[in-house]
Amino acid sequence: VCRDAHGGRQCQMCIRVSAWAPVGIQAQGEMSAVDRVIQSEQFVSPEAALAEAALAPRWLNVTLSNANADGSRFLDEVGDGPISMERFSAPFHELGGLFVDFRGNRDRNVARRSSVGIDVISARDGSKIAMEVPQRTRVSAATWSPDGSKIAYNVHTPNETHIWVGDAATGRARQITREPVLATLVTSFEWSEDSRSIATVLLPRDRSAMPTPPTVPQGPQVKVAENTDMNRLRTYASLMATPHDKALLEWHATGQLAVIDVERRRATNVGAPAMIRSIDRSPDGLYLRVTTMVKPFSYVVPVSSFGRVEEIWDLEGNVLAKVQDTELNVGVNPGQTPTAPGVGGGAGQEDGPREVAWRPDGQGLTFLEQEARANDEEDDATPSGEEGEEGTRRKDRVMQWTAPFDEGSKSVVYESDRRMSSHRYSEDAQVLFARETARGNVHEFAVLLDTPSEK
Repeated sequence: VCRDAHGGRQCQMCIRVSAWAPVGIQAQGEMSAVDRVIQSEQFVSPEAALAEAALAPRWLNVTLSNANADGSRFLDEVGDGPISMERFSAPFHELGGLFVDFRGNRDRNVARRSSVGIDVISARDGSKIAMEVPQRTRVSAATWSPDGSKIAYNVHTPNETHIWVGDAATGRARQITREPVLATLVTSFEWSEDSRSIATVLLPRDRSAMPTPPTVPQGPQVKVAENTDMNRLRTYASLMATPHDKALLEWHATGQLAVIDVERRRATNVGAPAMIRSIDRSPDGLYLRVTTMVKPFSYVVPVSSFGRVEEIWDLEGNVLAKVQDTELNVGVNPGQTPTAPGVGGGAGQEDGPREVAWRPDGQGLTFLEQEARANDEEDDATPSGEEGEEGTRRKDRVMQWTAPFDEGSKSVVYESDRRMSSHRYSEDAQVLFARETARGNVHEFAVLLDTPSEK
């Protein structure tokens, strides 16, 4: 009938049906191939063409993107294919969106997304040098030293993580950490600009035993709803639920900041153990921008929305200045939406420093900050960057903050009538690049700082 209706040819619908007919259409009482597969309750192999496409070794593809300082060599972390069921099913703690491989004291994703080797590829002739990697270990976070001569990387055993440093020209390497690394919140490390030392987070030397769950409930589960109609909470896939979860989180997150001399393999502790979320070393190596997680914890938002404090530390661990203080975000702040892995959200147009970073010339910090509101001024009449009533717009400024990091060492580098969404410097810090966004339009411009009035 189909051929008669279509001039002797089958239509596309009939072609699709006929392709399935040998499997899906069977004589009454006869079991189809699909049914036999389902009832066997076993894994089966697809057709050869599908298997070949699915099992193509895509992990062996090389992207020449991780280059050293002069662009003469590239790094390639060598994979071994899809994650094995053994690694994928390794036990872990789930703590409000943070998944911890508790045997190895690291984020679960570190173990899942690690590699089996590191190749150094010549940009001149494509030749490769394999970095030394201990047998039956995995590696991650391969990072060039600033001078381009050495490579540091994490080496993972089932129970520990250590930092190794190797010679890029020969591939010879050795372990530089004596105490294991704590890779729960901070999964990488920071080189010094002179390539002589590395800042990282280690396990505290006098660490207590991991908290064990109570044999009987310690009390009822209590969740308090905020008395407001401004709550912006969503449904999150992973939240903490008990006091034991809170104790586990603090134990997993508390580590010792340390600076390790690469040549001598000697670690110098910086300050006391803390729940360190990130570290950022200054170009001159004298200061560290350290972000720590702070209490209280919460049962209604993930760990990514917990409070944090960003500070400037010296190498003795003394707090020189507080950069930002972010409170626990439980969804009642109209300027912020709680975040979580795979969930959008984040800060709105709030006051305070934004886009904080070390200047590339080593002259302190750079950040964006809007000028303070007048005493009688409330929120801006219109969203920042849009036209509004006369006098409602505040200037936005690029600031510089130098040692000793007190109020008197802040200065204005550049200011704009519109709120800037991002900024960065040229390597010599003589040219400022900034971006403004208004009504969906992006305006990006450069300013020569010796003539700041010209864009």
